[in-house]
Amino acid sequence: MEELELLKKDWNKGTGEFKEYSENEIFNMIKNKSVSITKTLLIIGLIEILLWTVYGYIDYRFPYIRMGLFVIFTILAVLLFRAMKSGQNSTTLMKNILNLRRIILGYACLSVLFALIDSIIRFDHDTRDFMAGAKDGWNAGHHIKGPPSNPETMVPEMGNYVIFGVVTLIGFYLLYVVYKRTYGKILVDLRNNYKELSKQEENGFK
Repeated sequence: MEELELLKKDWNKGTGEFKEYSENEIFNMIKNKSVSITKTLLIIGLIEILLWTVYGYIDYRFPYIRMGLFVIFTILAVLLFRAMKSGQNSTTLMKNILNLRRIILGYACLSVLFALIDSIIRFDHDTRDFMAGAKDGWNAGHHIKGPPSNPETMVPEMGNYVIFGVVTLIGFYLLYVVYKRTYGKILVDLRNNYKELSKQEENGFK
């Protein structure tokens, strides 16, 4: 079933009868759904930055760059959110949907790029941290008492780098899956809304 048909069904739920929708009603349905998607986007973005902040706290690094990126992303998303709510025609809404898709895609790409660059720059340091954590975990599991391992005293070998590299790749894959299920789904929903508006435009919907 088409996205718009699902929207109509939800809009008319509980009436028990079929209703013909005017062009303006269809526009408002798509508009409301786009506004709802934008709200969801902001919530997901907020949850993400909170998780990155917690990660930075654990790693003793505040994510200044990510926070700055998120602030810019939020400001642009809020501006588009307000524009969508106040928009009065399909052309404006289509333009806002396209802009929002670009912002989401840009934010996701930059976020992954920053994570990749950070991983490359800190690869040796993070490998040492990984080794120290693994050693402490081994000692705790075997009831061996002693002071926490100092990452600076760790001397990684090629095998350590390979193992941590695999762990890092798994982490990036999980990040990709999360982004695909969140931002990716939002992009698909916005694309469907855009396609429905385009279809209405072709049919003379203004």
